[in-house]
Amino acid sequence: MSGSHRRVNAKRQKIELPKDSLQDEDLPTANSLANAPSSVAWSTRQLPSPHIMSLTSLCIRVFVTHFKVLSADGPSRESVKAWLIRIPETLVPRILSGLRETCPTFLSNEFISAYLLRGSTLALGDDLPGVGAKTISAIARLGSRELLREVDLRGLYKIPDKAFASVLANLPNLQALSLRECTKVGPQTVEAAANCPRLESVNFSYTAVTPISLVSIIRNCKELRVLKLAGAPNWTDANISKLWRALGVSANDDFRLPNIRTLKLRQTSVTDATLITFLTICPNIRRLDLSFTGIRHPPPLFANTSLEKLSLTSTQVSSSDVLKIVSGLTGLKKLSLGALGRGGGSATTVVNTTALTFRDDALRGLTNKLATFENLESINLAGNLNLGSITHGALFDFISRVGRKCKTLNLSGLSHLECKDLEGLLPVSDGKEFEPSLLEVLVLNNTPVGDSAAPYISCCSSLRILELGSTKFTRDGLFTILDGCRKLETLNLTSCRGLKIAERRNFFEVYDREHRSNERP
Repeated sequence: MSGSHRRVNAKRQKIELPKDSLQDEDLPTANSLANAPSSVAWSTRQLPSPHIMSLTSLCIRVFVTHFKVLSADGPSRESVKAWLIRIPETLVPRILSGLRETCPTFLSNEFISAYLLRGSTLALGDDLPGVGAKTISAIARLGSRELLREVDLRGLYKIPDKAFASVLANLPNLQALSLRECTKVGPQTVEAAANCPRLESVNFSYTAVTPISLVSIIRNCKELRVLKLAGAPNWTDANISKLWRALGVSANDDFRLPNIRTLKLRQTSVTDATLITFLTICPNIRRLDLSFTGIRHPPPLFANTSLEKLSLTSTQVSSSDVLKIVSGLTGLKKLSLGALGRGGGSATTVVNTTALTFRDDALRGLTNKLATFENLESINLAGNLNLGSITHGALFDFISRVGRKCKTLNLSGLSHLECKDLEGLLPVSDGKEFEPSLLEVLVLNNTPVGDSAAPYISCCSSLRILELGSTKFTRDGLFTILDGCRKLETLNLTSCRGLKIAERRNFFEVYDREHRSNERP
């Protein structure tokens, strides 16, 4: 699935953090991981911004672009340090973000600790070689630590639990905390985080946080809305039952956590029994990720009609249950049903695996339901290998009635997808004029489509990201797509054998050269 993209040899540089700097993107599906090409080839280009850049943003861009040169000269280096000390707190996070993109290896622990640990938001990660335990400890000594509202410390797998704990004990006004992939984070950190009563969002995905250690956070952080625990190894039904007992859930039928809106249990070993309790005590969940778990038949989901996001990728939920669940979710925005029936985090024995496989008849039923949903923005069907294998037209019908109206569509790994199925992307008439597809992200990796699909894709005038890894596209088809998709900024051409290896990572430059040569008299 398209998520946080690792772009190789990218020419453009993104200077500012996205508005939601703590956004937690989904991991690739099991199928895409299993069939991942051995080399990665992303081609990117920077298009003119439709908005006029503010003077502040322009100054930050110029500074971070020339930071290496300024740091190499003694007098200039001292001037930079003096300037950074005086700069307003609100600009420091933006400067740090820009420097992370342009010259991460130039940022030492001493430099970061002295000049960049300021402002209301802080984002550090393993992409900064200079970040270590000393950097994390420096956060607790900051005079501005009471201003910190958001902290994102991802991928710092070498830093011990107690180091994070010592920091969180000194951040009384913290509202959002992400420690994703900080693998040594455990009970000490969680206990310290409970001293941040204003916490609204915590991300403990891929850490050693145990269920029982969450007791203090749940009791003390009454405003908690987001709880992410993907890939936490200790999250089994048996361990979670200890959490319920400590909270008195079984003894108090009225125990509720009404503020929880987002729950991510992806890649854990939870089964239906645990999910039933979660959905009972968290009645107002809007975003739920159960991918790669042991979920099979969750009755509470049949009655839930308020979900905006639901991810059931690589679970053993039957297609008939999927249709029952989706029926009432008229406000759904994001739906992930990749590799359905392939199994999840537990070794559940399934007698009839065929009943769990997502096939064309189920897709037709899903299409009829989703076609009436007005808020749907993203859908993922990646890795459902049987789609298109029996009933011709099911995929075309889905694309023409549902897929083209979304912003993101992931069809990677559909081995029976045909070029003519993508005809559903063509503009449709409302009686007065033709309406183009709304797609901004289209993922077709590991499918048999090629140049014959180019005219249909080229009609997606809003397309920004297109993934065609291991497909049959050649220069001709890609030129057709680029002629029509003027907003396209990112192409994944990994293992496209119809292209020269040297062209895959700089295809936008190839396209520009071809056009310039054709324009010559």
